[in-house]
Amino acid sequence: MAVAVMVVLAGCSGGTDDSRGTSGTSGASARPTPTTAAPYESLPGALGRCGPQDPAVAAAQLRPRTLRSASVGRVSAVTAGSGPTVAVLLHQTNGNGLCGWLPYAARLVAQPGVQVLAIDLCGYGAARCTGTHRGARQTDAVSLAIDVARRSLGARTVVVVGASMGGSVALMTAVRDHRVDRVADLSGPVDWDGMEVVAGGRALRAPALVAMADDEGEDQVSGARAIAAAAPEGSRFESAEAGHGYALLVEPDGTPGPLAAVLEKWIRG
Repeated sequence: MAVAVMVVLAGCSGGTDDSRGTSGTSGASARPTPTTAAPYESLPGALGRCGPQDPAVAAAQLRPRTLRSASVGRVSAVTAGSGPTVAVLLHQTNGNGLCGWLPYAARLVAQPGVQVLAIDLCGYGAARCTGTHRGARQTDAVSLAIDVARRSLGARTVVVVGASMGGSVALMTAVRDHRVDRVADLSGPVDWDGMEVVAGGRALRAPALVAMADDEGEDQVSGARAIAAAAPEGSRFESAEAGHGYALLVEPDGTPGPLAAVLEKWIRG
């Protein structure tokens, strides 16, 4: 099941994706052609916008919902799974928002103990936020998700996980919101939205898993290492030869990469 889920991880979003987290107009991923007998089908209802999905995603019983706040607006989201740990998933720069996380979300909830809460950040997917919740203010939408995780989903542990742009937002949320127990950043730009992300890790309140591929360049890799080194006890840095964001979780042949299991273990604690 894990293999089937991860085959489409890098290409499930269905919209344009700037894999470096800057403009959202280039680097679109193509969906691999299915080679198994199981058909790819669109999900019902609001998640139909995510395009055809592997049957394992449908089996995860994803539940769309809308998070509402007078100050933030409406944040579209999806939940699945059961358990005391909630993983709040933040997407890459992609017009289809949370869709990019669906295959990995299905992997996480295949075993009990973890719930997922994937959200559309403001300006993406079906989110309709008030004001200018962009850049650093994306953390307001994440804090709204943490409210829901704690109060509605019964979370005893909240882990915020982000890819690319979402990774930077995840780290900034962990600085600003003390309710984050652990945080994971996959390829988050070290300098994002005109600021040094979380002051090189020194301002983090929660242990951080930071992953960055060598092909991102020396400055990004050294900056990511510094964040993990300066973060609270238990933090760690994970390297890779190549890949960005979601792509760090899969091998070139589409099977789950080593980081997929590392991230799952980090989420489960």
